[in-house]
Amino acid sequence: MKKNIISLLFLFVISCISAQNTNVHDLIQSALSKDSTENYSAALKDLNKAIELSKHHNDTAIWLHSKISLENNDIKTANKDIDEVIKHSHNYAEAYFIRGIIKAKTENYEGAIKDFTKSIELRPNSAKAYYDRGLAHAMMDEIKQAMQDFSRAIELEPNYAKAYFNRGYWKDIMGDVEGALTDLLKAKELDPSNKEIYLELAVVYARNKKMKEACQELENAAAAGHSISDELKAEFCK
Repeated sequence: MKKNIISLLFLFVISCISAQNTNVHDLIQSALSKDSTENYSAALKDLNKAIELSKHHNDTAIWLHSKISLENNDIKTANKDIDEVIKHSHNYAEAYFIRGIIKAKTENYEGAIKDFTKSIELRPNSAKAYYDRGLAHAMMDEIKQAMQDFSRAIELEPNYAKAYFNRGYWKDIMGDVEGALTDLLKAKELDPSNKEIYLELAVVYARNKKMKEACQELENAAAAGHSISDELKAEFCK
């Protein structure tokens, strides 16, 4: 009789743990679904519950809480969460990446570069980490390093439109007009809805005295939703 009671208690405990784990998993999945529709407050509520129910430290739930807090422009909470994850898990590449984003948003570009570098060390094939490190280098006027990172991002992800756009932008700044046009046209091919690409192409064409092409790209920018001023039209479409 005593043995049967112990067995029943054991099964009860196991079922409770299983139910708890299922609930935590379901809450995280629910949070991901709500995050995809930008329902950040509801997603964070699910994650708070998941963290509360977790028997042990739940890096996944806390990391996701940081990511969604960042998307919700709650930098303070995002930073607190991600520091906790890194303190507990030193080899979490995505945690260093998120902290790099936070530092970049707060204009701590040197710190951002360090965190992106650590993320790359842990996950060398992350095109996004190279791209964002390139942006941070550019903000510090370290253009050579920025261009190398944009190029590496493109090597890892050949259809990375933003990387082509930024590499093209900086090629233009550095005087490589043909290289800039090649990259910007590739960016336009990959992301035709990006109105900023058309505007940058117009600037590069104009700088190269190709006013017909510049005017066409300006019209493309306007068609894509860019508010083009009459003064700019007058300058480009002579």
